[in-house]
Amino acid sequence: MYICGNCYAVVRAGPHGIHSDYKLHQPKGKPMLRVGLHGILKGRNYRLIAVAERYEVNTSYYWFEYTLMDDEGELAFLSTYDGHWNLLKPVPTSVLPTLATNPNQPGVSWEEDQFERFSRYVAKYNYASGEFQWESNLRKGVDCVEYICPPRLLAVEINTNGPGETDIFGGEYILPGDVSKAFLNGEALPKPVGIAPAQPPRWNIDARRFLIGTLVFCVLALIIQTMYVYSRKQQPVFSERLQMDTGNVNKPLISPSFRLEGQTSNMEVQLVADVNNSWCEVEVNLVNEQTGKETAFVVGTEYYSGVSEGESWSEGSRLQKEFVCSVAPGNYHFVTTFSKDSNAPSVSLDLTVWWDVPTWWNAVIVSLVMTLIAVVIQFVQRSFEAERWAGSNVIKHRN
Repeated sequence: MYICGNCYAVVRAGPHGIHSDYKLHQPKGKPMLRVGLHGILKGRNYRLIAVAERYEVNTSYYWFEYTLMDDEGELAFLSTYDGHWNLLKPVPTSVLPTLATNPNQPGVSWEEDQFERFSRYVAKYNYASGEFQWESNLRKGVDCVEYICPPRLLAVEINTNGPGETDIFGGEYILPGDVSKAFLNGEALPKPVGIAPAQPPRWNIDARRFLIGTLVFCVLALIIQTMYVYSRKQQPVFSERLQMDTGNVNKPLISPSFRLEGQTSNMEVQLVADVNNSWCEVEVNLVNEQTGKETAFVVGTEYYSGVSEGESWSEGSRLQKEFVCSVAPGNYHFVTTFSKDSNAPSVSLDLTVWWDVPTWWNAVIVSLVMTLIAVVIQFVQRSFEAERWAGSNVIKHRN
């Protein structure tokens, strides 16, 4: 059959010569491709021989379908809706005999993939132009059933007006850029809108496997961290009791030297002060006597208490700790500068340092980050699938 792109007449050859029985209609949309274009798509050389606009009966869904023929005379079909594209090819009914006899089954297995039924509808032709390699009454509808296993899909068409023939088409979702490169020399095509039935997820990640892998990773990380914690020495290397009064406030004091042995590890500095309704603070410089490198930090305490409306209260703590990461072995000393509440009496301080102190934070932070990533992936993919299956008219997708 041939369809005139100007008057929309359907022309065919019959026993009494070439004739036209009926006409189709002017297209509601604008075709992106035209009859006669040549291009290489998915490694095959195609010529575009027909353009058609189809629609779903009793809905406002219209889409374009382009018929392609390769150098060997085999057909393929490009369909597009809302900027999404699918490339389909005929599948012999002998390959999927169960689908041919029962096209409305909930799912079907094909080439080691499991396809889910996505939609069922009646489709008709509104507009066509070019050459059709088969004969059919384009004014009459065909029953269509679609199955998806993103990025692949199966489309089944049942011609209920003829001898009841069933046609099966298998294909995949393809990017607009592939179509543009093949037929339009890279000219921009409309951007996709929403989520298409066969559109693959944004991330090529199996969310369920990633979550299981994350749980295994977290367990292993915590086991390894536990072994690391119990292997640390937690050795006291410095301890000094100081009296702070107005005479030594804001005056740097140099501590005796001490040695850190072993490999690079962590240090914990603890300050205990007998403050009462006041505060004190120590600026500490840890000085490596071999390299001169200084590590500065501040550790302070404050403690307040009283009675309010007959009830005792307190806030703050007389004990504070500071954790210093990745300190290299060597000889060290402290340079300490004290400050305190100017109205408070003198303060006694105990400054104690432990070397090779373990920490849980590495394993905890990494585990939390991995868990957060797994949760985000789960949320994004569930939202993606929910939006995809919102377009289904036959089943409710189970997340």
